[in-house]
Amino acid sequence: MKKLTVLIRAELEIPEDWEFVEHPSGIQVLKIGNHFVDFDIAPLSTTSDSPDATWSDTNVELVEDVLACVSGLDTDLEVSYRQ
Repeated sequence: MKKLTVLIRAELEIPEDWEFVEHPSGIQVLKIGNHFVDFDIAPLSTTSDSPDATWSDTNVELVEDVLACVSGLDTDLEVSYRQ
């Protein structure tokens, strides 16, 4: 078995009314209105080899196969303010 490491870093410009809070489960999340938002890995696939292919997670069986291989996942959220 091989090991694949996926490192994803995303920066979002978020509205002032979105809050960075601790969910009762103990994880740090965004609070948008009455929704708590966390980030996770979402494998996307396509069967097209076209440069403008449409990628999606609609192939549930394939998504489940990929997610079953995940042996660890860590999410780190940080909010910074610009002056």
